[in-house]
Amino acid sequence: MPAFRWLLSLVTVLLALSAGCRCPSCRTVCPPPVAPCAFEPTEPTAAPDLPALIPFEEASPADSLCLLPGPIDGYDLLDRGTCQCHAATNTVVANAVLIEKRWAEVLIDCEEGAVEESLCLTRSLLALQAADLRNTAAASALTSFYLLAGVEAQEEYLRRGIAEVEATLRRVDSLRSSGLEVPKELDRDEVAARLDDLEDKRLQLGAARVQLNGQLKRSLGCPLDQRRFFWPSVQWAPNLSGVDVNAAVDIGLANRTDLRSLRLVRCKLNKATVPIARIVLQVADGSLGTVTPTSGIVHKLRCGDCYKQEVSVRCRQLTMLERDTEQLAIGKIKSAACKVAVQQDRVRLARAAVEHRRNELTRLEKLRDVEDRSIFEVSVARGRLFDAESALVTKVVELKVAEVALREVQHLLAVDCGYGVAICGEHCCTGECGGCGCRGGCSACGGLTCCGEVSCN
Repeated sequence: MPAFRWLLSLVTVLLALSAGCRCPSCRTVCPPPVAPCAFEPTEPTAAPDLPALIPFEEASPADSLCLLPGPIDGYDLLDRGTCQCHAATNTVVANAVLIEKRWAEVLIDCEEGAVEESLCLTRSLLALQAADLRNTAAASALTSFYLLAGVEAQEEYLRRGIAEVEATLRRVDSLRSSGLEVPKELDRDEVAARLDDLEDKRLQLGAARVQLNGQLKRSLGCPLDQRRFFWPSVQWAPNLSGVDVNAAVDIGLANRTDLRSLRLVRCKLNKATVPIARIVLQVADGSLGTVTPTSGIVHKLRCGDCYKQEVSVRCRQLTMLERDTEQLAIGKIKSAACKVAVQQDRVRLARAAVEHRRNELTRLEKLRDVEDRSIFEVSVARGRLFDAESALVTKVVELKVAEVALREVQHLLAVDCGYGVAICGEHCCTGECGGCGCRGGCSACGGLTCCGEVSCN
């Protein structure tokens, strides 16, 4: 019977070879479509006559604001801490990574030896990854938070500016209808153009309000609701005390999860954790960690145990990557710190501009009765003051956003919300890469000796 089965298999193979491939997809592989780079030559045309293409309407641009969603039922108060920590807590991917970490903890209890050691390192890396994701989510939410606060503040100054320009237009039209002379320095067309610009900015602020509220609700894990908007509660007084760049770098290097992950893998590197090192290297570049020794008697006879040699190779790669990542981190932190310093100077300049405009307005108001200054001059000065105050709001918001960016690159935003990661034996190199050594103690291990500590709990 076995001989018959062998003969039947041989006959089947011979028939298949003689008949050829009968699958239609084996006959030919159709090439992908290609769009030829052949275009019709042309000459530049005249600019479009847009006024002729767009129907003219007397309605004010402000009338279109009703098309944008607005808070029908009111506002919900939102402060910085709630915004930051809700976003850090409700990060979907971070919570998914947390589940993966807890699954690793379940498996740790079932394993021992090299498998347990590998799972312990995996668990630590997952914890650092979750913290990194929460840090990024908190930064995104806080950026939207401050931008929304700026929109709401600018809306107030914009309303005042629009009201002032509309009053000026009414005065000009009243003088014309009464047959009186309009001051030569006052051009009605320029005033009307300024009103159009303000109305256009109002439209942009309305659209930004809707977008930022949507971004915040998604970041905070709240359902989208166009009937209620957030009202940001902001401490508007800016911090202008300067930035210690070196201190910022030291804090960032101690907290950045990318550096901590690389150091941890390098310090725990041995034969059991080499597969994890490969994965970490592949995250940096897809070509790293791809060359692995094979098993089999021929390989062992010719090369011996290459896994021991791979530890040395991966150690060298991890060290190179750690140094490069550290230099990149230093550059990011210094750049963010310098940007904070620049924004502080811009706030000072904007504040000086407000003071100048305010003094000019006060001077004109005092001289109005004495020198018969035109009410139009006072109105123009008041409008300039509103512009300067609005610009100051923008500069303060940009400073707040720059401060958020600095804490983001330092990886402190998740720590602020209690999502810091304490890893047992993090500063203790117990692997074969750097030898046995400890840096900065081992408080996270509860006082255990670093080099003799084997438990991952």
